[in-house]
Formats: sequence, C-alpha cells, structure tokens
Amino acid sequence: MRKIFFLIILSTHVLISQTNSRNQIQTCIAPFYHGVASGDPLHDRVIIWTRITPPASLIAQPHLVTWRVATDTGMVNVVKTGVAVTDSSMDFTVKVDVTGLQPNKFYFYEFQYGNKFSPRGRTKTAPLNLQDSLRFAVVSCANYEAGWFNVYASLLQREDFDAVISLGDYIYEYNTGGYSYNTNVNRSWSPANEIISIADYRMRYATYRTDVDLQRLHQQFPFIVVYDDHELANDAWMNGAQNHQPNEGPWSARKQMAQKAFFEWMPIRQTGSSNPYQIYRKIKFGPLLELFMLDTRIEGRDQQAGTSGPTVTNPNRQLLGVQQFNWLTSNLSSSTSQWKILGQQVMMAPLTVFGNAVNGDQWDGYPAQRTNLYNYILNNNIYGVVVITGDIHSSWANDLPTSTYNSSNGAGSAGVEFVTPSVTSPGLSLPLGESAIMAANGHVKFCDLDDHGYVIIDINQTRTQADWYFVPTIDNQTAAFSYQKSFYVNNLQRHLKSTNSAALPRPSVFFTKAPLCPRTNTTTSSPENNPDNLIIFSVFPNPSQNLISLHLGNVQLQPLTFKITDMTGKTLYEEKDDTPQTLTKKYFDISILPKGTYLIHISNLNEVNTVKFIKN
Repeated sequence: MRKIFFLIILSTHVLISQTNSRNQIQTCIAPFYHGVASGDPLHDRVIIWTRITPPASLIAQPHLVTWRVATDTGMVNVVKTGVAVTDSSMDFTVKVDVTGLQPNKFYFYEFQYGNKFSPRGRTKTAPLNLQDSLRFAVVSCANYEAGWFNVYASLLQREDFDAVISLGDYIYEYNTGGYSYNTNVNRSWSPANEIISIADYRMRYATYRTDVDLQRLHQQFPFIVVYDDHELANDAWMNGAQNHQPNEGPWSARKQMAQKAFFEWMPIRQTGSSNPYQIYRKIKFGPLLELFMLDTRIEGRDQQAGTSGPTVTNPNRQLLGVQQFNWLTSNLSSSTSQWKILGQQVMMAPLTVFGNAVNGDQWDGYPAQRTNLYNYILNNNIYGVVVITGDIHSSWANDLPTSTYNSSNGAGSAGVEFVTPSVTSPGLSLPLGESAIMAANGHVKFCDLDDHGYVIIDINQTRTQADWYFVPTIDNQTAAFSYQKSFYVNNLQRHLKSTNSAALPRPSVFFTKAPLCPRTNTTTSSPENNPDNLIIFSVFPNPSQNLISLHLGNVQLQPLTFKITDMTGKTLYEEKDDTPQTLTKKYFDISILPKGTYLIHISNLNEVNTVKFIKN
C-alpha cells in the first residue's frame, strides 16, 4: 500500500548544550536532568512530576522542592503552589496530585530547587461537560537500544491530541545487546546488566528519560500509563516470569521493586486501597468518554499455558483476576459516558494460523474470561466498548467475535479493538502474510506486521475512529511520518467500518507549548551547584552493609577514576575506567570495610566529585 510521508521540520529552539544527538544529557536544565511530566488528568486535578539530582555531598539527606501551577508560560498567574519533600527512598522523584483545578483547561507547571527552576511543563485537565471530540495518541513498546524514538519526535511536532496513552513496555529489562540491538544507532542503556534490583530499575528509567524526544513529549502532554511485562520481566504473570530465573532472587521481591520504580518515575496516580501499586483505574472525560486502564499482566493472571488443553480451557482460568473483572464489569454497567475505552496490554481478539491460536500470552490463552466479558457486555446491552492494545509490535483493527459472529456484516461482535504498533521493538513474525492472516481471521480487518508508529484515536458523538501512522525509519533521526489506514465504529454499533480519510482535529486541541528551557533566577542562594561534566545521580543504598551502587552522568565522556577513602583521607580502593559511557553505573563491594563513614571520589580530567556513604 502506498505510504504518503510528511516531513515535519524540527523546532529551531534548541537547548544551550544540545548537540545533534537526541540522547544527550542536557546540562542547562540541571538539576532537573530528567525533565518534567504530568499524567492521569481528571476534571479537577492532575499529577505533576519531576526528579532532582542533588549535589553529591547532600545525597544522604531530604530535600525541599517548590512546585507551581499557572495559566501562563511566564508563571505569573499562579493558581496553585506548594512544597514537596524528596529523598533517596523515592529516588529523588517528586510527584504531586494538584487539586482544585478547572475542568478542560490548559495549565503550565514548574518546580524549583534552591534557585534553580525546572523546565516548564504543559498539561490539561479532563472535561466535565460534553465535548465535540477528544483525541489521544496511543503508543507502546519502546526498546531504547533498538532505534531512535522517532515516534515521539513525530507526536511532539504534530501536537493534535489531548493526551498520550502508553500501553506498556515503556522500558525493557534486558542486558545490553540482549534484545534487538541496533548497530546503526549504537546506543546502550544503563545498567548494562539485566535489571533486577531497585537501583537497576531506577537507572533504566533514568536512561530513558535522557532521550530528548521522550523527555519533551512528557513536557508538553499528560500521559496515561500502564505497565506491561518488560517493566518487570518478559512474559510476566502474577507469580513469575519467563525472564526471571531462580538465581535472580524471589519473584515477589523483584516484582515489588519494579512496581515501586514504575510508580516513582511515572506520572500515575495511586488509586489502590490495599495495593499501592495497583494500575487498573478509570479516568472520566465527561459524558463522551470513560477510560478504563486495565492490568492484564500481573494483577490476577494465571501462568501462561499455551493455547489448548485442559488448563487453558478451565472455566476458572484468570487473566484479569476475579476482583479486577468484577470491578470492570460493574463500572461498565454504571458508566454514564457514551464510549467506554479499555486500555490494556495484550491482544483481545483471537488470532489463528492454520486454524490454531498462536499466542498463549494474549487473551487466546485465557478464553473463558474473554467469553465471560463478551457475554456480560452483550447481556447487559452495553454499547460503545472500544479496546486499545499494545504488546505485539504490530498494527491490527479487529472486531471482537463471539460464537455467532458474522464477518460479512459484523453481527455477533461484542466490540472493536485497535492495536498500536511499536515505537522501536521488532515486528511480529508469523508464517502467513498479512492478506492470508485476514483471510483466515474474518474479524481482522487490518494488520501490518512490521512497521513502527502509533495510533491516533478520535472520539465524537457519532463514532470512534483509529488512524494508523508509521515512521519511515528508526535507524536515523527524523520526525517524518505517514498516514496508513483508518477504521471506525459507529455509535450504537459493535463492528468496524473502514474509511480512507484520517480524522481532523478540532481547532481547540492546539495550544501554546511550554518553552523548552527553564526560567532563570537572579538570586544567589542555592544548594551546591552540580558540575556540568560529572553528575552524581544516586548512591544506593546508603547506608549499606555489603554493596554500593553509584549512578552518574559523564557528559564529556572522559576517562574516570574512582577512589574510596576513609574520613582521614587514607585510600582504601582505587580503579580507573578508560572506556566511559554517558551514563555509568559502578558497584562497590564494601562488605570487608569496618562500620563507619567513607568517601567515594570520582574524577575526570577536569574535576573531582565526592560523595559520602555509610557502612553499617
């Protein structure tokens, strides 16, 4: 099919220290090196987020960060302000649920640490009243090592949507080179090992948030997120994962650490009463739409068992779990919104090749609960159910067929499903081509197995439409994109129709962007400034008994020397690293040291940075 490409010219506004590389540490936004973000907008509140990198000498103590929300980019008309406390227990992240805001309104926000301002962020609250339309960009599966995040660059330039819905695999857990490493791009995440500890997970998020395209997309738009498996480990389920081995410690501990890091680094609201890391929740956008974000990954999922056999066909087999299933069905029945969108991880519609289901990790491996959900929707006359999905690195437009489904007219469909392609992760490999797959699966109206891109969902009172857009490459940096295909479902219908025209955005979706650079402050009182070339992000845990993990940024890629001394200056350990990376992680075994206070000195050709730690 012919693809029409549009070249978007990147903004001429650049940060002072920026080079052509889009994963450069931006020293001009110090100490907010990981930018700002917002998320989970409701009609009267929204989450705002940032992270500080305090001076190395102050890592062991708490820090005060001021936040402000205003209606203008100059931060003159401030409507909300406050002070938050952060420390190493939350990886120096700051997350505030700002309440008392007006519905359907753009706001700008910033943070201040000492005399340093963060970049200003832009966000928007959800509407309370009926809207003409709503638009969302839907993304998933961003492998940092597999290519450039051109999907994020494209979205940042087009800016014709209300929020970004991220359906999981925001990060990947593998070791460097462990999954689809792209030698044309040649960028590596930190740490180089498979992430297992809380420090590992935090550092992997920190690596991602130095990508300029991702950082700026967070800066300009609220995100609504769920995790999938790779925020934990490949093919995760409630009590384990394919990529978790016995020598990697208890799964329960790894799961909790991964979830904690996710909630620290993502602008997600805590909604669980008993589980602080519950990700299934609802977000209402007035009478037009209610968004249900689900956890099909670990909340109640039984272990994967293929696609056939007595375990798979057991009527009690769970993907959502009983509690989440009851929550979802109850809220579908009580919802007063016209459209009910289910944001979830794995493909719901069946997929067969040569008559056999091919993926037991998706809903095909849990057919009883899928049937129960379809029956509930139909038996309770619930209309407007639209499923949006990530996970499988490919594009799909599906009816959701029941046993009475008729592919010619869509009768017997419980709803529709739109599957977004990946940001960079490699496409799906199947023994049949796209045309043959659609011929063998009559409910599949469109599929593309290997292109990277995103979906724009446009919702109005008449229909909900999905438009697929692809990027031409992930090997080189570009903000170009192509329109590929569109499908929609009409109000009070449950099956797809196609159109050759993308939905047009309403004019009010566009608004002034937040400036890229922070405001300047002429006051002189501030915490100790961070050096521009050598940045200490974290030392964890501190105090420690056995192992210290040091995470730092080496902007100029100079050789580094690490030296541990006692408080008298006596050198206890020294090591030189002649092959530095921009982001570096070092482990120090301190088990043989006596209890006490010590110093780590990190030096390059120009400067020395010192951080204190305690052996207990």
